[in-house]
Amino acid sequence: MSQSASTSKDAVLRMVGRTVVNFQRLEHNLKMAARLRPLQGTVQKIQKDMAKQHERAATLTLGQAIQSWLAYCDGPAAPHAQTPDLFDVTFETSFALESDPDSRAQHTRALSDLLQVRNELIHSRLAKFEWDSPQACADLVAELEKVNASVSEQINYTGSLLREIGELFKEHAEFLAAEFMASASVATGARPNTSSAAVKDKVPEGELSARRAQLKR
Repeated sequence: MSQSASTSKDAVLRMVGRTVVNFQRLEHNLKMAARLRPLQGTVQKIQKDMAKQHERAATLTLGQAIQSWLAYCDGPAAPHAQTPDLFDVTFETSFALESDPDSRAQHTRALSDLLQVRNELIHSRLAKFEWDSPQACADLVAELEKVNASVSEQINYTGSLLREIGELFKEHAEFLAAEFMASASVATGARPNTSSAAVKDKVPEGELSARRAQLKR
């Protein structure tokens, strides 16, 4: 192998490695998004369902993660009707993303095209690639530069949405916690108060002074 061919091969190998890593980053984002499903039931049931969603998301392929994410973007599935628990509080939660049809169609096409490029690259092209050809290496490097730009765009897009969703859930949780603490404070303050200040309001000042004088004797 000539030095030129060796240099070209090193360059394309680095580019392939970079491409694989970027596809993995995109897959990670989409698997995170796959956890965003409607939840319904008691606290215990929701906790179990969330654990199942996390386990399921971890096993998804890139294609399955893309399908799950696009289904989520189309709107959450309606929760199944169920009989409320007679002995516990039942919760229901869902989250929907809204976007114009053109943007959604463009996003769908971009992910579908990237999935096809990734599958062809990993499952067929690399096995038949002419690694000793400087021209073939240069062509693939140029092609993968464009692919990586597209993948990075989708990584940034899905990542920004996930961060925004995370902040919304965080703010919502903090709001509920604050409301709960406020309600608890009101409930605590509403209990009968037997402090001396409360007794003073109910007992005439003269009678209260007389009682204090008797205690001092």
